[in-house]
Amino acid sequence: MPYRQQALENVNEKLNVPLVKAYMGMPGDIFSFYSREGIDGMVIEALGQGNMPPSALEGIQQLVSLNIPIVLVSRSFNGIVSPTYAYDGGGYQLAQQGFIFSNGLNGPKARLKLLVALSNNLDKAEINHI
Repeated sequence: MPYRQQALENVNEKLNVPLVKAYMGMPGDIFSFYSREGIDGMVIEALGQGNMPPSALEGIQQLVSLNIPIVLVSRSFNGIVSPTYAYDGGGYQLAQQGFIFSNGLNGPKARLKLLVALSNNLDKAEINHI
């Protein structure tokens, strides 16, 4: 019998869900800024298979401490995210910290999906399965 997912009907456009594009040498300042802004979640267009530059880690740690959903997508056209690399900022390390890996969606689509999930009070575990 096919699995039918419950319809998510609510959309709260006032939720603060920024979309950030990563780049090599990126400082952590943008993440530090957002950690003080009371955001509800974040989508990051990461490098390659879902990696972040080590230079951004200090700010990323501030976001992680808020325990909000952080979704990773690849900046690469038709790219996938995978917890492959274990260096500081690598996808493996980010997965261990609770980042949600989203394949098949670009940044704007992942942001919309996260916004709808949060509008319907889904927690991080539920978001990870939709």
